[in-house]
Amino acid sequence: MVRSITRKWTEKDLNRLVELSEQGSSLVRAAAALNRNTASVQKMARQLGRRFPGIRETKAGLRAIHLHQS
Repeated sequence: MVRSITRKWTEKDLNRLVELSEQGSSLVRAAAALNRNTASVQKMARQLGRRFPGIRETKAGLRAIHLHQS
């Protein structure tokens, strides 16, 4: 039987998560920066009352930037 290994969130990790959230980073970028899976990052962000923009929000923002630059 395989047991999943979980890493505890350190104060440094939590501060970085808040920082990434405030900067408007995507969930995928935050997970990569923290070297954690997206589900773990999403769960902790919710516990801290933070959020990351969803795929639809991110794509809409990118389209708006593209239209503005054209």
